[in-house]
Amino acid sequence: MNYWALLLVLFLTNGLYPEQDIRSAISTLQPNAQAEIPILSLEDLSSRYDAFLLDAYGVFWGSSEVGVLPGAAEAMEYLVSEGKHVGILSNSTQLAGKEKEKLKKYGLYEGVHYHFLLTSGEVAKELLLEESLPFPTSRHTYWLFGSPHPRFGTHLQLFEGTKYRETKDLKEADFIYISIPHIDGIDQVDPEVFRNAVEAIGMVVPVLCVNPDRFALEGSPPRPVVRQGSIAQMFAEKQTPVYLMGKPSKIIYERALQQFPPHLSKKSIVMIGDTPETDIRGAHRMGLTAVLVTKTGVMANLMEKEGVTPVIGNLPLNDKPEFLLERLGLNTK
Repeated sequence: MNYWALLLVLFLTNGLYPEQDIRSAISTLQPNAQAEIPILSLEDLSSRYDAFLLDAYGVFWGSSEVGVLPGAAEAMEYLVSEGKHVGILSNSTQLAGKEKEKLKKYGLYEGVHYHFLLTSGEVAKELLLEESLPFPTSRHTYWLFGSPHPRFGTHLQLFEGTKYRETKDLKEADFIYISIPHIDGIDQVDPEVFRNAVEAIGMVVPVLCVNPDRFALEGSPPRPVVRQGSIAQMFAEKQTPVYLMGKPSKIIYERALQQFPPHLSKKSIVMIGDTPETDIRGAHRMGLTAVLVTKTGVMANLMEKEGVTPVIGNLPLNDKPEFLLERLGLNTK
């Protein structure tokens, strides 16, 4: 991708990401940006890196119906047994404790398969308790976009024990909180079905998006369904100030890096994810090596249809991984 093409791609993100990140992306342009990206095995990665950050959905987690992807548990246990430090970094709005309990039911245990788990919901909870959101909240009120999803935990868990209270009057709200999108409890595949609801909001108040993923895998077989990041994008297109709490924002990566032993350098840590615009982009912002899975996750169907090389070639430079991994498993690339 040349200089002007990259500028166009970044322009089309409609201000979701800070100017310094755009400048950083431009500064990293290299003549060989289109070079083929190596496909490694997990064993190869284990020989090169001392610590692993794993996205959940699409990497080791299939969907609520599928559970843990085949071979992923064995791969995670292998990394821990090899002395690697393994962390899970998820854009889930659930608190970390709830996610750990869920994983236990599927045979994934802290200390055996991973060392820590951090969610964007956990980070948001901390900031709410500290009253340190990145915008003024003098009234400590928020307005809910959407309604609680019947199959997932309510947003109230994030605000419980804090000074923040929900208001039904948008005029009284310090900010808008985006709930998990659905229509009558049914996940949607087309973000445009929510467009009118976003456009109907005339007031410009900050929008808090705790899960920046535009899509998540649900169902059996898993399929991408609309999540909060898609709604945040629509608000950004209206020039509404949007604040992302999960990947790719630096705040969640900073919290994750604090969980690793202090002797580990960034050069020894690798991020494995399935979503370029959150997992890969966020890792690059923190100076981490990034690996994209190709046969699981939100990109898998597109890559199978159009080919891995063309899909990767069309990504903005900051979303291109250093390495590819077919899936999180042993004896495979």
